Amino acid sequence: MKNESINLILSVAGSDNTAGAGIQADIKTSKSLKSYCFTCVTVITSQNSNSVLRVAKLSNKLIESQIKTITEEHQLDCIKIGIVKGVEQAEIIYKTLKKIKIKIPIVVDPIFKSTTRVLFNSKKDFLKIYEVLARLKPIFTPNLFEMRTLLNVNNDFSSPKNLVNLFYKKYKTKVVLTDAGRDAKFCEDFFLDEKNKINKFKSIKINSSNTHGTGCTFSTALAIYLSRGHSISESVLLSKKFIKKCIRRAPNLGIDYGPLGH
Repeated sequence: MKNESINLILSVAGSDNTAGAGIQADIKTSKSLKSYCFTCVTVITSQNSNSVLRVAKLSNKLIESQIKTITEEHQLDCIKIGIVKGVEQAEIIYKTLKKIKIKIPIVVDPIFKSTTRVLFNSKKDFLKIYEVLARLKPIFTPNLFEMRTLLNVNNDFSSPKNLVNLFYKKYKTKVVLTDAGRDAKFCEDFFLDEKNKINKFKSIKINSSNTHGTGCTFSTALAIYLSRGHSISESVLLSKKFIKKCIRRAPNLGIDYGPLGH
């Protein structure tokens, strides 16, 4: 019988051999927040702090099998979805997760390219992938660049609040737009709460180059806090506080772009 004090999360994401982002960041985040993280690896990457050198996509059958082996044996509390490679992979993930009988929080971190500017999908595929995953009614967590890409308005000068409204109109699901403010000293996140009212969370930025995996860590923490019954507003606040702690705990590995510390 499951210990009710332990959250069970499934991370559907890519493997990062630096252990800064992806599946590895999700496992570390989950452990720090006293949750157990099951995994479904979508891609295996070979990368360092300078670039992503290789990306190997796993087969659709293996994706389906990884998810099924977990969901058939365990009652999950939440799901986080990170890198998805290709539209077919997105369809497999959607169809397999759609079979889960109970409603649980699903958080989607829509990753278009690495911080080192390597694309994981074409723009056309990127848009189609998240149209497919939006059918799961998840909460998306794009940054400003990813948000504009999802809305196909790369040169748009709309306010963050307007972008959130446009996203909801297009994808019919909730979103947390991260770090979308114009003040370099502050991090501003905009999101739709349970009543579809746009809220803003503002916090002072920490000057650090050790931020690899910030998006992965935030989206995983958000899923965990939501699964514990916190509101969207509370979950965003708690997740941002957790990110700050991780940045402050970052190990000094002697590189220009380092990982968070969990």
